[in-house]
Amino acid sequence: MTEKEFMETRVPFWLEGEDLNITIPNNNDKLTPHSNLCKKYGYNYIYAIRGYYWPGSHVMVYNCDYETPNITILAVQYLFNFFKDAKWIGIGCHKGIVGEIWRPKVVLMRDSEIIENDIRSL
Repeated sequence: MTEKEFMETRVPFWLEGEDLNITIPNNNDKLTPHSNLCKKYGYNYIYAIRGYYWPGSHVMVYNCDYETPNITILAVQYLFNFFKDAKWIGIGCHKGIVGEIWRPKVVLMRDSEIIENDIRSL
């Protein structure tokens, strides 16, 4: 997919404040990169915990240069509750090809069927 297609599909967000409220920019800013969104909304790009939601699939969360942010399991539960159709959450990601979904560093699944079917995978 092209970078434009990626930007049109994903929904950018960042986690705000001590209670990590999810903030989604308005529709006019949907195609804006996070670096510009952080400037516009007054957040430090390096420290902001940001990411995107891919409708019907997953949520990716990262900070700095796509690093793994220091978030608690409560934030992950909050993200699953907010993005009800997300099947998994990627935390941090390995840089890949612009426009493609990059491979996450950590994956947390909503459903534990995979583990229940093969507990040896743990």
